[in-house]
Amino acid sequence: MTLRILEWRGIPVSDEVRERVESCTDLHQLETWAQRAVHGTEATELLAEE
Repeated sequence: MTLRILEWRGIPVSDEVRERVESCTDLHQLETWAQRAVHGTEATELLAEE
C-alpha cells in the first residue's frame, strides 16, 4: 500500500526504496512508512531517521 500511495501521488520511487518496502515484514514500520507516504514529497522521506 505504501508504494501505491506514492504512485497515486505521482512521487517517483527509487529501486532502493522499493526494495526496502517490499522486503519489510514489520507491520509497525510499514504503517509508519505509509503515513510518511501520505504527507511526504519524496520517496526517500520514508526511510528518514531510521
